[in-house]
Amino acid sequence: MDAGSRLTRWQTLADAAFGVACVVLVLGVHLSGSEAVSANRSVGALSVTLTVLATAPLVVRRRWPVAVLATTSSAALLMVVTKSTVGLATIGMLVAFYTAIGYTSRRRTWQALAIVGVALGLTVVLQPVDLSAEGAVVNLVCFGFAGTLGVGVRDRRERHAADVAAAEERAELDRRLAEQERKRADAIAVEERLRLTRELHDVIGHALSVMVVQAGVAERMLERRPDEARLAVGRIARTGRDSLGEMRRLLEVMRDGDGTVVPSRHPAPGVDDLQALVAEVRAAGLDVSLAVGPAGAWSEDQVPPALQLAVFRVVQEALTNCLKHSSGTRATVRVTRSDDVIEVEVVDDGRPAVDVVAGHGITGMRERVSFYDGGLVAGPRQGGGFGVLAELRRAPAEPSVESATP
Repeated sequence: MDAGSRLTRWQTLADAAFGVACVVLVLGVHLSGSEAVSANRSVGALSVTLTVLATAPLVVRRRWPVAVLATTSSAALLMVVTKSTVGLATIGMLVAFYTAIGYTSRRRTWQALAIVGVALGLTVVLQPVDLSAEGAVVNLVCFGFAGTLGVGVRDRRERHAADVAAAEERAELDRRLAEQERKRADAIAVEERLRLTRELHDVIGHALSVMVVQAGVAERMLERRPDEARLAVGRIARTGRDSLGEMRRLLEVMRDGDGTVVPSRHPAPGVDDLQALVAEVRAAGLDVSLAVGPAGAWSEDQVPPALQLAVFRVVQEALTNCLKHSSGTRATVRVTRSDDVIEVEVVDDGRPAVDVVAGHGITGMRERVSFYDGGLVAGPRQGGGFGVLAELRRAPAEPSVESATP
């Protein structure tokens, strides 16, 4: 794209002022007759018109550079043909040549060179009487200097344009990266909200199930065995307190203005807390056996706390379903680890409710397990009872920026 299409108001005014100054200078010298020779036409209307035509187009030299060069060159040739005194009028052609090379594309540079070449060739053929050999050499040197200066200006302008384009490309890249980072942050925020929702569901569901069972025990024992009823009420209170404490821990995972996660001050439950969970369920009336292996393979260095929390929640939800939806009296929990794969199996001897497989608890377990590139199977067993089998891997799956929606 030519520079003329991007001229500012001040550049347009500067070109106009420069063109007017050239007209005044060249026309003043021409009217003074200081450069006239006897063989040339005397100063008249034609010579004045051609002198103005050879310089006045400079007022728009950067808007239409090649057209200005063609006009000034034609006017100079007409002055030679009509034997008018050229003199300083050559300045118009020189400036137009410099402008056509410096402020146009490389393709138009060849047009400018062709125009000047034809003009100089015709001048040699016409042999103007007021052009000496020394003057011809000086003109050639001046045109060479103007062309070289124009090439330098064009190269500098192209480098500047390339720098601007590169800066714009970098800015666009930064904008896209920032947009991708924003989308990733939004996806992480969505994942965090889903995680908190699952956590709250697990905490509240388990606590309410235990408390309902204990309340039933207390109601049955209230008149006949008040001491056992008081123990059941105490378990209800303890379960409520523990659940409230865990809910407070979850609610402490708050976000500040830029979306940064503020971690909880309390450790999340893990594999080591399964014993306490099983004891709590036993107290609610379900006989639970627990097997965790191998020993010494459950430190935070070997199994990250987040993965241990997922294992704990799967066991907790499965046992909660046993209390809420199953008529069984016994359950078995087995947690094993082999290299980077963890298997969790919870089975009971009861008959589940019809809609337990489609419930939110099973869905929550399946989502939690899928985050760790695993799978979950839940349903009635052939030999009777209900079973939950989950497989989790140490490396969690990355949340999808495209698929996550606020």
